[in-house]
Amino acid sequence: MWRKLIREPLIHFLGGALLLFAFFWATGSDRDPADYQISIDESDIDRLTTDWVRNFRRAPTQAELDSLIDQEIAEEIYYREALRLGLDKNDPVIRRRLFTKMRFIDSENSENLEPTDALLKQWMDANPGKYALSQLYDFEQVYLGQISTAAASDIVAQLKRGARPETFRKPLSLPATVERVSSAEISRQFGDRFAGELEKLESNVGSGPISSGFGMHAVRITAKAAGKAAALDDVRQQVVNDWSAARQAAQKEAALSRYREQYEISIAGRP
Repeated sequence: MWRKLIREPLIHFLGGALLLFAFFWATGSDRDPADYQISIDESDIDRLTTDWVRNFRRAPTQAELDSLIDQEIAEEIYYREALRLGLDKNDPVIRRRLFTKMRFIDSENSENLEPTDALLKQWMDANPGKYALSQLYDFEQVYLGQISTAAASDIVAQLKRGARPETFRKPLSLPATVERVSSAEISRQFGDRFAGELEKLESNVGSGPISSGFGMHAVRITAKAAGKAAALDDVRQQVVNDWSAARQAAQKEAALSRYREQYEISIAGRP
């Protein structure tokens, strides 16, 4: 009797089904990753409607909504069929996209966290040089025009020997004399290159030429006021940005460490 039962196809089918069930139970999966049941619920319809209103500034008609739902179903079908064919594997574009999405999920909570003033002050104290206010400058400049460095150097030499600035000054809609301005303000008026070169000059010495986006300048710094440590309110947004970026980076590294602990990793040529 037992031999007859063992030869029955139904018994073979039930045995295979039990083995398949045991496999899914052991691996923690209870269904095919590419499921054949598709459900469009109210939240999906609300999302499709909201996206349509955002793009077209009006609610979709019933025909348009039906078309959106059909498109959603078509995308879901092709997505699942692609999974069944393994098209998501060994594709660098999909791999990078999923990597980016996971990183976004891991950092989402930190982006919504508002730091207290105490945290920001602690961050400033740990990075004192980064938030010092820049020096303030008083200086005179003679715009020489768009000439070569050699020609500009010759004019600067003449100015040092006592030549009158008016002899060489070209018209320019920038002040000839500037007082109590920071490096940031100088950059806005004359450009980053000019501000960077100005920091290297000595006070009360005819200097140059230094260049800006307008051309060449002869410069004399008449006074410098040393920078001082900034108060939180002076640089609040910069501190918030820096603190948030550091927090997100730390959270990403912590998340990666947690994930790595679950994997056994081997690298060719390494112990």
